[in-house]
Amino acid sequence: MSTDLQKSTRRQRAMFSTIAEHYDLVNDLASLGQDRLWRRAAVRALEDACGGSLAGLRVLDVACGTGSSSRALANRGADVTGCDIADGMLAVARRRESGRRRCRDYQRGPVCCDGTVRYVVADAMALPLADGEFDAVTVSYGLRNMPRPDVALAQMRRVCRPGGPIVVLDFDMPDDPLWRMLYTHYATVALPALGGLLGGNADAYRYLNASIARWPGRRGVMAMLRETGWHGVAAKPLTGGIASLCRAVA
Repeated sequence: MSTDLQKSTRRQRAMFSTIAEHYDLVNDLASLGQDRLWRRAAVRALEDACGGSLAGLRVLDVACGTGSSSRALANRGADVTGCDIADGMLAVARRRESGRRRCRDYQRGPVCCDGTVRYVVADAMALPLADGEFDAVTVSYGLRNMPRPDVALAQMRRVCRPGGPIVVLDFDMPDDPLWRMLYTHYATVALPALGGLLGGNADAYRYLNASIARWPGRRGVMAMLRETGWHGVAAKPLTGGIASLCRAVA
């Protein structure tokens, strides 16, 4: 797979750091409000792949952004390392995690199955992590934005222990022609307008729309997983196919 020059590491770091404060709004709008449901589905898929529980497992959350996915995994008992290339994103994630700890300490109440979270700046295509260091890997909405997603998947395979699962959540395109046309119109016209009005950065939403349109979706992800050494590959469309979950085993 050739490198997408429009998704250079430098451009990705700069753009996502710029929109960090509004990143969750980006996902809410692009997902038609389904983002939280999809994230829960991703956590359930990983739990199922790990025998029903994440308690005590070491999970790498690649392209973790503002930490929503990392915290959701930690709430299920996982010890999570969240990595992202954009330090602006991780600044938001760390601030939220710090605020959460202060709130918990003030309330002096236990948190059920509470795992740990640490955040590191890292390029998914050159992970500064040891071979087999993690029991499982996840990546939500991030693979699509990488210049070489196949290289990133190979790196995730390297740092995952043999037999460990990966779950990939990302946007997709519906197979149904009518639903595809409606969602494409929304993403092309309404999404940048809403993004500019509410998030203050219409260009980021235009980029999001263009990246989804070029992305090969679950079929492409499944092919890349197989090519990079993952096996037991499967996929599940979400919300009529505007997103999908792909799963595999190292």
